[in-house]
Amino acid sequence: MTTKYTYGHISNRRLLPFLVGTALGNAGDLFTQIAIFWTGYAITGRALSVAGLGAVWTLGAAFAGLISGSIVDRFNRRNLLIYLHIALSLLCFGIFALSLLSSLRMAYLLAFLIVESLLGTPVTAAFTALLPDLVAKERLIRVNGLLSSWGMADNLIEAAVSGVVLATWGPAPIFLFNGVMYLVGAAAATFVPASAETPHQSSRRTRWTPWKDLQITLRYIRSESLLTRVVTLDFLSDLAFAPLFFLAPVVAAAVGMGAEGYGFFQSLTLGGILAGSLLASSFGTKWPKFLTWIGGNLLFATAFLVLGLHMTPTVALIVFFIFGVGASGQRVYGATLVQQVLPSKIRGRVRGIQGFLGSVLQPVSLAVFMAAVDASSVDRVLVWLSLGLLLIALGYLLLLPRRDDAWIVADPEG
Repeated sequence: MTTKYTYGHISNRRLLPFLVGTALGNAGDLFTQIAIFWTGYAITGRALSVAGLGAVWTLGAAFAGLISGSIVDRFNRRNLLIYLHIALSLLCFGIFALSLLSSLRMAYLLAFLIVESLLGTPVTAAFTALLPDLVAKERLIRVNGLLSSWGMADNLIEAAVSGVVLATWGPAPIFLFNGVMYLVGAAAATFVPASAETPHQSSRRTRWTPWKDLQITLRYIRSESLLTRVVTLDFLSDLAFAPLFFLAPVVAAAVGMGAEGYGFFQSLTLGGILAGSLLASSFGTKWPKFLTWIGGNLLFATAFLVLGLHMTPTVALIVFFIFGVGASGQRVYGATLVQQVLPSKIRGRVRGIQGFLGSVLQPVSLAVFMAAVDASSVDRVLVWLSLGLLLIALGYLLLLPRRDDAWIVADPEG
């Protein structure tokens, strides 16, 4: 469908600093994640503490996603980006001060992850919901591709530097850097015109009821068969997709490459996403979004099937790079297609429900697959996991329109 814009696309003079500043505002996220998890492990000396931090982070983001959709569809998205970035900056400065005083405790780290989820998830939701209203439809795939490329390049740099920073100066400089970058993100949002209000204007005159917003959105998803199928298939895909990221150290041990192999696999995955995102933002801007998205899923599912059947170091290195390239299809083409299809007034809530369903059962999925690895072997688990991903990709092809222009949903006016 053609999105209804309420205030029109902004000029390049405003759009460029907004995109650049927002991208810089996200710089430091991986730094902070590594600092939090490493500091938690250093405090307790137990691997279980890392699992606890990861569970809090994942579940916090999942539940924050539900309320985030209602927030970004109800209030001014531009102002949300400003105020939430400032709040995140203050949060990082607070942890920075505690780090300088050597007063960090597990309770503070857990509290940081919870508050960061409550503030950071609406930031991502607001940006995702606002972007299609600022960028022309024919340019959105290029913008998403460039943003994904920057994110992966940034992550590669942060992953390489974080260990050195932590070993030399501890976590304090990392939180300081992230706090400053959040202020850059807040400044970037000021380039969006103040008139860039949420399209859900009529609701501003009524009392905000998040639970009712959620019920309305669920009814809307159920009434649109296309959205029902997309949400269901994405939920199944996320359950199978998540363990692949956490199987890298297990694969490294299985092929005899150790911790260095684990680092190589992570770098190759990020490099693959970077390569795929750059391809999408250049030569791939005219490629069919749906077929490229599902083609990427088929690509990495097949690659992991080959790895399950031939568990060797060379094959593993190639497969993890292919994993990144294929995953960029979802990050760029899949995200862009769904962004364009969803009406602006309900975009945030639908994406919030998708994010919640994609995250809330990930700890269970990880536990099941890791237990299966312990009970059997990683190669067998990879075979079954890959076959499951191939079946889900087939479900996308059979149940969803293959032509991008056939992706149409009704306006939720009623």
